[in-house]
Amino acid sequence: MGVLMPETLEILLWCAALATWLMLSFRIISERLKPLSNLVSHLLEVAFRHKAK
Repeated sequence: MGVLMPETLEILLWCAALATWLMLSFRIISERLKPLSNLVSHLLEVAFRHKAK
């Protein structure tokens, strides 16, 4: 069990790189969707306020 084999090390590095890209992508997508989410919640609020009257 002593030394990591090069293939194992390479796989670990690829997994770490993939995880990093996925986290960055998720952060960017969530930042882009935040205004859309605010708009939808505002429209729903207006629609239900109008119905309640």
